[in-house]
Amino acid sequence: MPDLKKKLSVVIAVASVMPLMGGVPVDLQSLGRALVDMGDYSGDCRYEVLLPTSRRPVVYDIGLFSRSAVGDTLAPADYVIDWAVAKDGNSSHGFSAYADGHHYRFRGDRLQEYHYTDDTVPFAPRGTVDGGVQNNAQFTDLLPQYIGQRFESMAVDSSYRCNYMPDKTVNGRRCIVVDGVRTFGGVEALEFVYAFDRETLMPVSADFEANPGQIGEQTITVTYSYPATRIKPYDVITEDALMSVYADAFGNCRESDFRLDNMPGRKLPEFTAPTVTGERYTRYKGDCFAVPTVIAILDSDIGSAGATVDALRRAVDAMPMQTDVIFAFISNDIDAIEALTGPCREGEHILMSARRLARDCGVTATPVVIICDRDATVKEIINGYNNDLTDVVIQKTVTSAVK
Repeated sequence: MPDLKKKLSVVIAVASVMPLMGGVPVDLQSLGRALVDMGDYSGDCRYEVLLPTSRRPVVYDIGLFSRSAVGDTLAPADYVIDWAVAKDGNSSHGFSAYADGHHYRFRGDRLQEYHYTDDTVPFAPRGTVDGGVQNNAQFTDLLPQYIGQRFESMAVDSSYRCNYMPDKTVNGRRCIVVDGVRTFGGVEALEFVYAFDRETLMPVSADFEANPGQIGEQTITVTYSYPATRIKPYDVITEDALMSVYADAFGNCRESDFRLDNMPGRKLPEFTAPTVTGERYTRYKGDCFAVPTVIAILDSDIGSAGATVDALRRAVDAMPMQTDVIFAFISNDIDAIEALTGPCREGEHILMSARRLARDCGVTATPVVIICDRDATVKEIINGYNNDLTDVVIQKTVTSAVK
């Protein structure tokens, strides 16, 4: 778990006034630092994307709220981003949010969520947070803290050529303007212009020309406004606070609202977890199994875990058809898990750190055995261990397979 922050109002207040106390930032790097340190931020923006093949731009209306994430090693800001778009007569709406190692994103009819305590990999794939889900949600690059982080990187990146203008009038407003070009292999890949209010450092506008003069050219225009922002400031961004605003998304589109008593007849939720051999097992939404599959959610610290493994192996050996087994341990002690399972057999997967799967299935105590058909539909649930587990698994699996 990263060293996540404590949200103290005094820290927020100090961070909010630091840019003004120090005067106007003198260069790109100092502007970047001032933006990263910005306290509570709320704003709206109009985001227009124009492609060469289109006569009209695609227009997003976006509400933004962010707060400098003091001490958080995963992201420069906590945030809530609310967006809406209308295209070809259809409209859609979504949001994304991050705070304290918890990330949520909603689009269409799907609410995805990621929790650092359940699985660290989505937050730092390949060992770096730059590619993490929390930092690559749609429109995070519009938040001042993320812009500031980018400016700090640009200041020491030779692929960027930047002009820093600390006092330039933009539409009658005194602004700090940053413009420049990014070049790869001698080819201009991006032209950009940012404008910030000179007194408050609030973003005013941003323009981007990606792949200028090329087939894939794309023009993006962002205009910020602050009359009555659509997102009201959050005291603390928590799941409860988000649920109060996005009740429909959490109530109807959440993939982790499964409970053991209502899982039969529903698809097994998607999940991913590391194996004890250093690989990764992933089941995406819509994936099927090759054969009927038994999933055992276990904890290596619970005394019945080893007996459950043995019972399931006896059941599989006695099945009249091929049946695979996934041993999903919520614990992450490889030595303890391998002591219980021994070598992995054909048709088995031995997973660790499978807390998210357990939570999404509504598992509150282990062991739990979930029997799925080839379509990954949950057919039966067996809660707890008993001496008849082998016979019960055989009966329920065979019965499910012929239904």
